[in-house]
Parts: sequence; structure tokens; C-alpha cells
Amino acid sequence: MKRIALAMVGIAASVPSVAAARDYCPTRPSLGQSACTIEPGHFAVETALSDWERSRDSDTVVFGDTLFRLGISDTAELQVEWTPLGIARDRPAGRNVARTGDVQLGTRIALRNPDGKGLSYGLQPSVTVPVGRSPIGGGGWGAGIVAPVSYDLTDRLNLQFSPEVAWLPRDSGRGNQMVTTATVGLGILLSDACQLTTEVQFERADKVTDHRLALAVAWQVSDDLFLDTGGAAGLDDHTPELRLYSGISRRF
Repeated sequence: MKRIALAMVGIAASVPSVAAARDYCPTRPSLGQSACTIEPGHFAVETALSDWERSRDSDTVVFGDTLFRLGISDTAELQVEWTPLGIARDRPAGRNVARTGDVQLGTRIALRNPDGKGLSYGLQPSVTVPVGRSPIGGGGWGAGIVAPVSYDLTDRLNLQFSPEVAWLPRDSGRGNQMVTTATVGLGILLSDACQLTTEVQFERADKVTDHRLALAVAWQVSDDLFLDTGGAAGLDDHTPELRLYSGISRRF
């Protein structure tokens, strides 16, 4: 992980610095993705300040899950995401397990409107490197691709859709499985500095479909700084019951 971080810093230093040409669009706190990219000469660090999820028999707390985004062209960015620490508690057994998560390497390519305005869509392929261990890490290599689409219905309403296909390790550790996900959301600009996002997410793996309903709020503290908080609730028996999270996003 240290080598990856040093390499990303070296790449950032080699990209010519330019003035911010468009509004900063954090990936947080949405469950889905967007086609909005970081302009060249800038990078962003988006980190979870808190992230707790409760399932029927377990609780999971993630610390410092961080996404690093680096603009490499007007329509493309590089991404590195890593969870340095997660703690999973098995409630019936009364046992805690602390692990690091895997590293996800990817890119986001905007095919239309990289500023995310109007009709915007793109592609986001990624590869998961198994540096972590179960139950926080997946325990194996993985790959996936998202095709995010967003459309401004009005000046204050933005419709979002993020279909995803991924090849990920099974929770049992026995091989990989195909996972398909669809996230539909509506962004509502409550004021010039506050946006509410509501989403419904469907995820299917091994013939089982999870359903989630999420609600999140993001506050724009400055042109380059956002704070956020949100939550997601499971809509069926086999989906995690509740997830609460907050975070910070900073562009440099």
C-alpha cells in the first residue's frame, strides 16, 4: 500500500497545476457513482469519518475508508480506495475480528459532460487487489465496471442511475461470483450549500437480491470541502438492517 501511495503522489506531482475549472463533485455520500471527474492538475481525498453497519448476527465498524482521486485529463481520473481498518463483531459468539480491507484500483472516464451537468454519463472500471483479509477484505481478486448516468431534471433536481457488474470473491471464500447492482437516486439541492440524496439499491448475488433505501445529506463548506452524513436501511430479511456513516471530501 505504501508503494501505491508513493506512486500516486509522484503522478500528482507530474501533472501540471491549473486553476479549478469546474465545481468539485465528491463521490461521497452516494451509494451510486457519477460520471463527474476531477480536472487535471487537481486531486481529491474522500474519507469516512464513521461507518457502522448492523446485520442480524453481526456489527461492522470501518475506520478511515479512503478514496483518492487524481485528474489525469479533462475527461478521466485515476482512483485508489483502501480501508485501513475494520472491526467485525459476531454478536452470538461475542467475538471481535479486526482486519484491513482490500485495495481497489480504477479509473473513471466521462463520456459526456465531465462536470456532471445536464446529461452526464461514463464508465468506471476497477480491479480489487486482495491485500486485506476476511471479513473486512474479500479474500481474493475481483473486477467490476460501473456505467453511471445522471440528468438534471431542473436546476435543483438531479436523477441518477448506476448499473454495475462485478466478479467478486464469495463470502465463504470458495471462488468468485457474479454480482449485479443497480442504484437509482434523486439529488435535491436544498440550498446553494446543501444537497439531499435519496436512493434505492438492488444487489443480486448467488440468486439472492438485497434491497436498500438510503438517505444522505452533503454540506459544501467551501469550493473544495464537503462534509456529509447518511444512512441506509435494509428492506428484506437478508440485507444488513442498518448502516450509518459520515465523511469528509477535500479537493486540492
